Amino acid sequence: MGVYIKTPKGDEAPIVTNDVTINENLGSLSTITINFYSATNAKLDRLHPVNNDFVNNRLAQTMIMPFAEIVCRGQRFYLQEPKIDDSTDPPAITVTGIQIAKKLHWKYIGKLLHGKTKKIPKTEIIKYRVTEKVPHTTKTGKTVMRDKSVVKKDKKTVITKKVDDKISLSVCLDFLFKDTGIKVKCDDSLKKKMYSYPDGFGKGYADVLLKKLATDFGFEYKWDNLTCIIDKKIGKKDSFYFVDKVNCQKIDKEENYSNITTKITVYSNPKKTRKSSVSHAAKETNSFKKKSSKIKKPGYKKERKELTTRSRYKRKYEKKVLSVTIDGKKVPTSTVKKTTKTTHGVQYKNHFTYTSPLVEQEGYPVIDAKTVYYKSNFTMDELKAKAKSLVHDTPLVSYTVTGSNFKAFSKIHGEVELGNQGLIMQLNRDKAQKARITAIERHPEDDSVADKITFGNFRTDPVLYQIRQQREFQELRDSYADLNDDIYDLSVSNSGILDLVNDNDSMRNNVGNWHVINLKRINSNKRKLKKQQAEIDALKASLSASKKK
Repeated sequence: MGVYIKTPKGDEAPIVTNDVTINENLGSLSTITINFYSATNAKLDRLHPVNNDFVNNRLAQTMIMPFAEIVCRGQRFYLQEPKIDDSTDPPAITVTGIQIAKKLHWKYIGKLLHGKTKKIPKTEIIKYRVTEKVPHTTKTGKTVMRDKSVVKKDKKTVITKKVDDKISLSVCLDFLFKDTGIKVKCDDSLKKKMYSYPDGFGKGYADVLLKKLATDFGFEYKWDNLTCIIDKKIGKKDSFYFVDKVNCQKIDKEENYSNITTKITVYSNPKKTRKSSVSHAAKETNSFKKKSSKIKKPGYKKERKELTTRSRYKRKYEKKVLSVTIDGKKVPTSTVKKTTKTTHGVQYKNHFTYTSPLVEQEGYPVIDAKTVYYKSNFTMDELKAKAKSLVHDTPLVSYTVTGSNFKAFSKIHGEVELGNQGLIMQLNRDKAQKARITAIERHPEDDSVADKITFGNFRTDPVLYQIRQQREFQELRDSYADLNDDIYDLSVSNSGILDLVNDNDSMRNNVGNWHVINLKRINSNKRKLKKQQAEIDALKASLSASKKK
């Protein structure tokens, strides 16, 4: 039986129609919408053809009542909003239903779940000062009483009860699904995970508390009738590959930049200090002042002196606590603790401010997200992980795959289930985009109508982003180094040519210099020869003159 309706008493009736739409969304319950006629005539109704000439759905119409179930392909839905249009003949009926796990909203949990109670022995060492009256003899021989202070110690062992704020997921799920008839499929490693609930867990509708657990413990879940399937991440990897115009008719892409935030501050580990206690103490002080102001004061100095005369101290000693040591830790009685942050009277021990790496790497502006205050106790590493998960530094990108040939290529596009991951290739894109199925619109009773799938994008992991940036930077650096090597080789060859030119120039310069040097030598020799010739002529003249004498 394809689609039928079932009353709370167990009566069943088939619904003969092809117009069935099931909408599945990640993180929410699936819904079903069915359109049919009370009596269907195949000759008049082309939208709902059947094998017989006349089919009567009046029995199914009579079973439309509160808490009736619609069953389609084994999945059960609670009937929610039936609509009957009597203006047509036969009447047109539209029924909508929600997954049967909706019954989880019927349970309200008024109790609080707390962690295990531990008994811890504490040894208190109390130091106190005792002031005693001791007799003292003065120089004159008179005995008077004087004060003497002595510091004493006392030990005291006290058994204190402490409630552990850490609660495991297994205990929370048992507390949540108790007496509901719902089964849970969850990995054992995930069940052992702990989370801090200082004020306890509970006081709310069961489905709302389940969403709180999913947020706190970081898991996803889906429903198979009354079975809750819990996993760190729903779906399989590499389960599909859609290529535009190949195994689907159309791929639409939509981006939204309005949700981007790049900075957030989170606080955790609150201390048990409330503003109400401070205001309560202030009220008591004000009331005391009012009472003391109403006391009638004496009007004369004598009466006032008699009133203010102190009586003699009759006690033998006065005890004053100086400090208390608990388990080796000294706790002074007048200790003022420094606070990290005070909001609405609550002091927080840890806080962390996270800024997206895209601010520095991509030039994104600083966009503050709303400050988050956790009542739970986290380590700094856990608090940093929480802060990173709350920053939405990438735009929301959704892909919608439709097409009349979608079901015809069912063997090619792979397994289509909520949460599955795969690749999408658009015609105007060089690379395939990684995407995850977030919503499916199915038409299980009509193969001629194409199913529609909506995909969501993956948020950028800062670590993976930095690794990818480093890899791209290294590739760019390598290419730049290769370019520098080419430039160096070219410069070396150019320098070789320039060296040859310089050598040629130097040789020419040497030749020119050799000619100049030779010319200088010739001119010098000519001057020397001319000088020597002048000296020879002078000697000849003197010799001839001497001969004449």
